[in-house]
Amino acid sequence: MKPLRKSFDATGLFPFALNYRDTKTPQFELPDHVHDWHELVYVHSGRGTFFIQHTVYEMKAGDLFVIPSNTIHRAMPDSEEPVTSTAIFFSSTFIKSPAFDEHWQPDQLFQSDNYLYELAEDDRAQFEHSLSSMKQELERQQDGFRTAIWLKLLSVLHHTCRSQAINRSKALRSSGGPDWLDTILAYVEAEQSKNGGDKLSLSTLAKIANVSAAHFSRVFRQKTGMNVTDYLTTRRIIKAKQLLATTDDKVSWIATVCGFDSLTYFHRSFKKYVGMSPAKYRSSHTAG
Repeated sequence: MKPLRKSFDATGLFPFALNYRDTKTPQFELPDHVHDWHELVYVHSGRGTFFIQHTVYEMKAGDLFVIPSNTIHRAMPDSEEPVTSTAIFFSSTFIKSPAFDEHWQPDQLFQSDNYLYELAEDDRAQFEHSLSSMKQELERQQDGFRTAIWLKLLSVLHHTCRSQAINRSKALRSSGGPDWLDTILAYVEAEQSKNGGDKLSLSTLAKIANVSAAHFSRVFRQKTGMNVTDYLTTRRIIKAKQLLATTDDKVSWIATVCGFDSLTYFHRSFKKYVGMSPAKYRSSHTAG
């Protein structure tokens, strides 16, 4: 199953979306997905696991997941206690302003490798009130509702940043799994950060883990909710998107350094996962 492409109107005047108190079961959970907007996921109740980038986290009430743009992730609710959560999506441009304090920027949370924050009781009540207020503003759409939502979002981000030091020690809480899985996920991260183009595959990763390919594939899907091949391809696509948006390198070079065997395969994969060609993506995500 390929990652779901969440589509947002990045050119709109109000690059913000809210999915309030949604309850998902394993049967109706969305597939793994990746998108160009930042995302906050707050857990109201229930249990489950959340695979983000290269770590599998447990989910419980009071957890706040901070997911930067172009970060692959998939939630897996518990079948007996499905998760009820609220998700906020917004463009990075929505929270940028030259008027902010030089020592703090609203996107500061999304520059960290910490994806999980456990909110204290007082923080949970305040956070839930802010979410409810945003929902009411969206529903009523009274004069100035966009500004009201913008201010509430900034307040949420600012408050979470202030409590970050308290939560950082708990941010690495992750669910149990075989030692080789953590090793493999770290290995994939390191290999794909290189510019030579990775040659990773199910067979090579299983060999490194010293387990059979069938066992590797079964455990990987069980713990991450993802197919190994789709995970590798999606990470390559994310790297390609970043290079297309931030460099003027030739598309053929980008395809190579991202681990694609041919330019044709890269074009086909990119359009499948992103919904547009590399050239169109570059033109729509490059300033000027």
